[in-house]
Amino acid sequence: MKKTTKYQVGIIGCGVIFDRHMQAITANSQDYELVALCDIEQRKVNIRAEEFGVPGFVDYKKMLKDMEGKMNFVVIATPNSLHYDMAMDSMKAGYNILVEKPVDFSHARVKELSDFSRNNNVEAYAVLQVRYNPTVEVIREALNQKFIGDIRSVSLLQRWQRPSQYFDSWRADIRVGGRTLYEVAIHYLDIVQLLFGVPNVIASATFNNKHKHVAFEDTAFSIMRFPNGASGSIEVTIASEPSNLECSLSITGSEGFIKIGGRALDQVEQAIFSNTLLEEKWKNIVTAHGNALEPNSYGTHAGSCPNHPTLYKHIALGEGLKIDETINSIDFIERIYNKEIK
Repeated sequence: MKKTTKYQVGIIGCGVIFDRHMQAITANSQDYELVALCDIEQRKVNIRAEEFGVPGFVDYKKMLKDMEGKMNFVVIATPNSLHYDMAMDSMKAGYNILVEKPVDFSHARVKELSDFSRNNNVEAYAVLQVRYNPTVEVIREALNQKFIGDIRSVSLLQRWQRPSQYFDSWRADIRVGGRTLYEVAIHYLDIVQLLFGVPNVIASATFNNKHKHVAFEDTAFSIMRFPNGASGSIEVTIASEPSNLECSLSITGSEGFIKIGGRALDQVEQAIFSNTLLEEKWKNIVTAHGNALEPNSYGTHAGSCPNHPTLYKHIALGEGLKIDETINSIDFIERIYNKEIK
């Protein structure tokens, strides 16, 4: 059901992802209006506040207090380790919230936020916008209709590039950014668990092949078994050159094979079925959902998905991705790291 009250938005964090949220607000201007912003850097605040004609703050708690009655929705787009406290403080102040990924590094703490939201009748949403890729809906339909029979194996490959300067920021601090799976792979691991459930992770190994000055991995491999018994593997790296190469999901079943790929699970690449009569039906599904998604570009590392406007649209329709729906994604990442071979 579509919301009848317009969201009066305050954004905490004016970094790179700020522009994605502003694009989403502009694309859904009938339902959203920016009314305040906040960042710890005064210069950023001054520039952005003047650009959008709204009050600017360097202390988010002051924004929560001063904007009472004039703001009803807080977007948290700050470094990862800050999300939990800012989300809880915003909800305790009575604001509905949208939190960038990852909501937290612990699925137990995400559940705390979810429980508070539910018990206090506050809306709490999360950003995992790859769920809105047309290719994901294509796969859902194919799996629901058992086009490839019983699932035997699932393989995720994310071969991306990140320049060394990517870590000239809070991302290099493991206490603030977390590790590679939280910062880079979470969207695609989310799709894996969404389609096949949270797997039992058998073993994982991590490597630092490029970003030697960073205290954690840029490459990870993991072997797993899914709830239905299917085998699985992931390979995630941000050490590919000279640019993002691929992000693909391959699914092998008793009656066929499907692969979606491109740079960000944005293309249907291959489908083979034992029952050739399904081919026409498959083409109709692909056509119905479309297959034209141009990933965001950040210079050398184009690849993330431009779905923030769709995410905002779904929130306004009363169909937003609730925080509790992200618990399994964080649990999945924790399981991978907990099985890391030392």
